Amino acid sequence: MFQLNALANAWPVEWYDEIDSTSALAGRRAADGVHAPVWFAAKAQTAGRGRLGRKWISETGNLYTTALIPIDGLSPAVAGVSLSIGLAVRDMVIELSQGRLIPGLKWPNDVRIDGAKLSGILLESGRSSQTKQFWLSIGIGINLAFAPDIPDYATVSLAKVLPDLSVPPETALVVLDGCLRGRLTQFSKFGMSSVIDDWMKATDQIGLICRSKLGDQTIQGEFHGLDEHGQMCLNTSTGEVVTITAGDVELVKER
Repeated sequence: MFQLNALANAWPVEWYDEIDSTSALAGRRAADGVHAPVWFAAKAQTAGRGRLGRKWISETGNLYTTALIPIDGLSPAVAGVSLSIGLAVRDMVIELSQGRLIPGLKWPNDVRIDGAKLSGILLESGRSSQTKQFWLSIGIGINLAFAPDIPDYATVSLAKVLPDLSVPPETALVVLDGCLRGRLTQFSKFGMSSVIDDWMKATDQIGLICRSKLGDQTIQGEFHGLDEHGQMCLNTSTGEVVTITAGDVELVKER
């Protein structure tokens, strides 16, 4: 999926004081073809986007960035990339906090501290109509300085948990770049099983009852780990193990 030589060295960054959305910019650039990985980063966004079309609140002080990467083709292996990104953000937090913060992971790619969301991730892919080249964009928002107030949704920032830890977005992105390239290299060299093993050691969903919503369909059950493709499995009240491939996941209660 990735060329290993594209993961070897730090990716260049284009910084903007304000932009509509780093993911939207990545999509526009991708239309012209992607020749090498690049980060787009903004100090503020006017139209930030999260998963499932949600608005991503984007005030100054947090990190808003999207990596645009050429890929060999579109593949179900993107699920492994999603897990790798969550692990990379977790690695970044551990490194920046010098091990004082150990985030948990919630499927598919939420990074959490004590059950509150610290980071959001948006994956998009396509093919340039001009160059016929495939591309992947990895949008990442990380609450460094403040946590947006979202009704019925717990959020947190690094500054709130560790008031003595002040991390400029530029510094966070340098660390994130290394962590992400490291995790994508792991995925490329050792495959999905290696990523799943690390993700399962990091998740905070063990022993929890989860509810998955996709459109009008709702499925609830005990978290039963991930399948070999990185999709979440739930053990329902009937004893049936159901695979969840997409949608919102709500942690209902501890077992």
